[in-house]
Amino acid sequence: MPDVMKADPSARRRAIVTAFLGVLVGALLIGGFEWYRDSLRGWFTSRPAEMPRRLRLLFLLGGTLLSAPLVVWAVHLWSLGTKALRARQFPPPGYRVIRDTPVLGGRAALSRGRLLRGLSVGFGVTAVLLWLLVWQLARVLGAGA
Repeated sequence: MPDVMKADPSARRRAIVTAFLGVLVGALLIGGFEWYRDSLRGWFTSRPAEMPRRLRLLFLLGGTLLSAPLVVWAVHLWSLGTKALRARQFPPPGYRVIRDTPVLGGRAALSRGRLLRGLSVGFGVTAVLLWLLVWQLARVLGAGA
């Protein structure tokens, strides 16, 4: 029978609070955008000569907000994968889990660590590509305005 890493109630609470805060921040961003939409539109259209620069600024801000969570996840997954590879155990020693989790060792742990690092690279590349595409779109639209 494989070893089982017991759930940590404080880690579970922390995960729930983090998820709740993420939803709250997202709702506040959406609500704030809705609340200030007319002011933002007024700022954007107040000086026609400034519109291309302001359009680029808005797109770059949006691209940054969209890619930031991907970068955070990429860093977290890279760290977790590296710890699993070094320890040859998944979850790594000292890692707190939110539910009882079987501990993998040997090849299974190495495979899981490599998978997490691969996902990390994928998230990082996606974040960079998303930001570059938004930047290019802002450049093209800004030049046409």
